[in-house]
Amino acid sequence: TMAPKKLFRKKAPKASASNGPSKPLAPHMLFAETVRAEVQEEAKKEAEAKGVRWMTIIMTKVMEKYNKLSEAEKKVFTDKYEAAKAKYAEDLKKWKETDDYKEFLKKTDEHNTKKKLAEAKAFVPDAPKKPSSALMQWLADGGREKLAAAGVAPKQMFGAASEELKKLSADERAALDAKVAKAKEEYETAFAAYKKTDAYKKYMSAVAKAKSGSGSRTKNDLVSRFLVNKPTGPGLSPAGYHASQTGKKGAFAELSDAEKEEWNKKFRAAKEEHEKKMAEYMKTDEYKSYLEASKKAGVKAVGTRTVRRKASKKTKKRKVSKKASKKSSKKASKRVAKKGKEESEEEEEEEEEEEEEEEEE
Repeated sequence: TMAPKKLFRKKAPKASASNGPSKPLAPHMLFAETVRAEVQEEAKKEAEAKGVRWMTIIMTKVMEKYNKLSEAEKKVFTDKYEAAKAKYAEDLKKWKETDDYKEFLKKTDEHNTKKKLAEAKAFVPDAPKKPSSALMQWLADGGREKLAAAGVAPKQMFGAASEELKKLSADERAALDAKVAKAKEEYETAFAAYKKTDAYKKYMSAVAKAKSGSGSRTKNDLVSRFLVNKPTGPGLSPAGYHASQTGKKGAFAELSDAEKEEWNKKFRAAKEEHEKKMAEYMKTDEYKSYLEASKKAGVKAVGTRTVRRKASKKTKKRKVSKKASKKSSKKASKRVAKKGKEESEEEEEEEEEEEEEEEEE
């Protein structure tokens, strides 16, 4: 069961909050800065006509304009990006040697541990609910409405409820405590039974993993920290590649078969080129540092999928060849056994014939 992300809404700590360098803007984003005002007006008019929010189509407009640029015009923004990327890599290297970076790692790990603990609750959706305290029980039994009628603000509700509890008579307090004690006893009985379920065992396993720090640093955290010069891939599908190049999400489905085939070719060519670049990149010190960090954090490294895929193909081939050889050896052994059986039967027949001949003599 996958734990839903919505159980934990807090955002991860940003490197910039710990004096870390900011990532450089991609070429198309640098271009967007130069045409923002113009594109914004166009997007607002188009959005008004379509009845949608203009923020949803602004990047589509930017990509349309960017893709119309000549290679020489695009090179201006690409050169700026490469220069900013080189500076970022140098600044990142220096930052990793500071105490700020260590503090950032600590905050990130704490955040991810809290996130995993929150997500572990997805394994126990039917767990018995904890009983209310005396204060919460009093509020649930009409105390909240009483205070609201008296003009107590929601933020001051608990403080006012605490004061009201002190004013209860001995009998009223005893009745409230008895109700709370009964609810607690019922909860403990129900929870004792629930602890024997598989759901609770999965939950405890997830909690133990989160508290131990195993996998607390996510793959995305490690990618953002280490893989500065990692080649950008074309995406997982021709549709995704088309969207990244044109800025039009979902437009691939509307293309003609000939256009789709053309984009399929472009995607395959981009994929092959990316695999070559990744093969070279995986030999760099930057990638080796990332692998070490991934191993320590207990997460699968980016870029190993291709290696695993190739290895699995080889393994499959070996398995097929082994299976075939095993099959052929079984057939051979059956033939040998059959032949041996036939020979032994012939020998037995010859022996019987010889015995009969001796008896006749």
